Amino acid sequence: MGHGSDIANIASLWAPPLIAVATFATLFALILRFAVPRGRTRPVRAKVLLRAILPSRIIASASGRADIAWFLFGIFFSASALGWACWSGDWFADRFEAAYTLLLGPAPALRVPAWIATSAMTLALFLAYEFAYWLNHSLSHRVGWMWEFHKVHHTAESLTPMTNFRVHPVDTIIFFNMAAVMGGLAMATTNHLLGSATQGYLLYGLNALTFLATILFSYLQHTHLWISFSGRAGRWLLSPAHHQVHHSVDPRHHDRNFGSTIAIFDRLFGTLYIPAAKREALRFGVDGIAYDPHSPQGAVLHPFLDAARRFVPPGETAPTSSAVADLR
Repeated sequence: MGHGSDIANIASLWAPPLIAVATFATLFALILRFAVPRGRTRPVRAKVLLRAILPSRIIASASGRADIAWFLFGIFFSASALGWACWSGDWFADRFEAAYTLLLGPAPALRVPAWIATSAMTLALFLAYEFAYWLNHSLSHRVGWMWEFHKVHHTAESLTPMTNFRVHPVDTIIFFNMAAVMGGLAMATTNHLLGSATQGYLLYGLNALTFLATILFSYLQHTHLWISFSGRAGRWLLSPAHHQVHHSVDPRHHDRNFGSTIAIFDRLFGTLYIPAAKREALRFGVDGIAYDPHSPQGAVLHPFLDAARRFVPPGETAPTSSAVADLR
């Protein structure tokens, strides 16, 4: 795939090199923030650190075991997810560039220095990804049939780094294609304005800013650790506490903090909730589900039935859970 598909194919974040880097970054952050008290010189044992990241009470729960299953699914089947985007960012970039040329004429030859063009493209693709994430996430909570697939992620009753992988394939497909559109638009616009074709700075084939932001924030956002950015920092960056609030079942927290790592779009569209510096009492999960959301059927098949019910006219018979039972 070309460079544009990197922003759409965020599943490559599940590849072993990224997981290794993410694990190291997570451990390092935990050591600095939580595991080394002031004045302590003895090294922290790996067993203690592992218990800090994945407490046994969480792993032993049904929700924790489901997270492990989704994690293994992501590890072993992520390669197939790379093809889940029907169109790549490159495909959309070519179409948008053709439209710009038709409407505005050929791109101007500005002869911008390579480092400026590359830096501008890196920033443009990062912002495009962040906006695509916010938009897709917002729609997934507000459009009924999309929510039925996205709620699989929210059925986690405890948060661990593996909760990142608790995502229904349909939810993933929709996001990949939306990210491809936004990435393609950002590429075409930036290249046309600068008159210089560039892919931006890359790490592991991914936009460098997107890669680093994900490493520094995403894995820590799904943990039980209350790391809060309050005040001015909380208006720009989405801390783990921001995302824990997003997972809360408290109605005060519904439809808040849709962004990935930056708070800009939540601020612009009025969906930002800045958590307190002190841990807030939160409960996670989705109330009112009549089946086991942690089972394979509940996590993968039932969302299709729930989504189908959204399209059934009043008075007609909707699909029931017996349809899933027949597949067992």
